[in-house]
Amino acid sequence: MIRDFRPSDTPTLVRFLTTEFPAEESILGSHPDRFFKVVRRVYRWDSRLLIGLLRLFRRPVFRLLVVDQDGAAVATTLLTFPGPSVFISMVATDPATRRRGYARSLLERSREVARGLGRQYLVLDVLTDNAPARALYEGKLGYVPLRETAFVVHDRPTDFGPERSSLPPGIRAYAKSDEPALLAIVRGQMPAEVARVLPRKTTGLGGGGIEQRIFPAERATWVVDRGNGAEAAILAIRPQDTDAAHVSDPIVAATADPALVAEMVRAAGAWCAARKALRIATEVPVSNVTGRAALDKEGFHGALSLWTLYRPVA
Repeated sequence: MIRDFRPSDTPTLVRFLTTEFPAEESILGSHPDRFFKVVRRVYRWDSRLLIGLLRLFRRPVFRLLVVDQDGAAVATTLLTFPGPSVFISMVATDPATRRRGYARSLLERSREVARGLGRQYLVLDVLTDNAPARALYEGKLGYVPLRETAFVVHDRPTDFGPERSSLPPGIRAYAKSDEPALLAIVRGQMPAEVARVLPRKTTGLGGGGIEQRIFPAERATWVVDRGNGAEAAILAIRPQDTDAAHVSDPIVAATADPALVAEMVRAAGAWCAARKALRIATEVPVSNVTGRAALDKEGFHGALSLWTLYRPVA
């Protein structure tokens, strides 16, 4: 039986987070015990009311499905809902119950959810070297590659020095009015097929929303602006529940001054270091050539390679 997640399933989900995603876990350094607090935040009455209303109006935030065997969760998947797609993640099965088709059943249920919401595509990420998963997704279920993404890491945030008490001319804090210019840069760098399946309606730099209520974190955003509007930006996030801080994949226009872009990245790195992050991580699409170059120049390196795959719902 497939059903929605219950708070009583939390120990199983925590175990999956620590044992079924070792490559990601080695980078992020999650504290799964703190996930119990996340579940409590999700199931607070006000959060449940808001999530329920959004689902009622066909604007769901997420849905966590589990395979139930004799009252216990033995497999999971998390659904989120960007644009015309349903994004599938956290596909995990208890080792003791593998090879029973549970992952495939969850993927099929995800397809039913997408169809019921009128979504056009199913999308998921898979590690490039995860041959068994790719054989299932591409070989049996009809998924095809959409984009390649690198998981990029900086291992010594303290190399960025102390947090900046002031910013040089040409760099400032992000303002909401920067959104149109920065979103135009992002859209201009996206391959047409990616824009069709995973269109960007926002840069994500402004924060807010129910996700921030559930996963509270300290945030700061910097922009390169030489007086003619935003040409580059980066967001830094220090979550409560991981050893690693995060930065967004940098938005960098071709016209941006490389020296100012470098200083912007260093300011973000120093901010993360000041908040005791043991490392800094981000995901950068291969198509974001200017953003990846800005990170590489400041000592970031590729740690994992991912492929985003997709298929039509119909």
